[in-house]
Amino acid sequence: MITTLPPSLAEAELRFEHAARDIIDTYEARRPAETNQVTPGQLAEAIEQFLAIIARIDREEGEVGPIAKEDATQLGDYGVTLLTDLIAWAGQLNMPVPRTDLEIVILAAADWIMRHEGQIRALDPVVNALANFSNRMHDPASLEPITHFMGRVIHASASLIKEDLEKTNPGRPWRVLHLNRGIVATRTHNPELMEKVFEDLVRYLPEDAAAFFAEGMQQMEALNYPQPVRQVMGRFFDLWTRPRMH
Repeated sequence: MITTLPPSLAEAELRFEHAARDIIDTYEARRPAETNQVTPGQLAEAIEQFLAIIARIDREEGEVGPIAKEDATQLGDYGVTLLTDLIAWAGQLNMPVPRTDLEIVILAAADWIMRHEGQIRALDPVVNALANFSNRMHDPASLEPITHFMGRVIHASASLIKEDLEKTNPGRPWRVLHLNRGIVATRTHNPELMEKVFEDLVRYLPEDAAAFFAEGMQQMEALNYPQPVRQVMGRFFDLWTRPRMH
């Protein structure tokens, strides 16, 4: 089932119910005699409560309701962390379908945080979910909402993440998010959207710009992109790879 971004909380609840049931059933069939880990059943119970709370807040306060930003940040961070732990169980049990469903729930939780003007502290699971979601989309028009959602995630990322203090780590979620957004924007074939995204990329990741646009130019040829798309990529490539005058 293809979903749209952002997923509704109703869809998230449905996907969670299916995923949790499958994971718990599989775990119970294989469970060790004793474990010191938090079990899928315990996680599922906590996630169910989390989803009920955020749905009630939307109902009572409005979907962009006047709750404290710090409350939205803390509650959302709690929910995303629980979901990440349950996704880890899906990985351990080799269950890709429940994992995909739970990633949709993570995106719904991220949307809830952003709607209530909170900050996203647990960026890695959101970035992973967006990467996997975009990889399942092939129609250029379907990629535009993903690009916009990624932009909202960038804006809502926690202040410490935006400071980008781990520049020596190429796998840091902040870097991966910007590079993935650049790739997804290119796949939309929308030159205006590409311009906006590329400007953000060079502002936040100037040290990665030349390599990104060089790779982009190779993809233009390999995948036979439309001419307007090539022009945008070519302009940024020239700007960031040609020798500078001193």
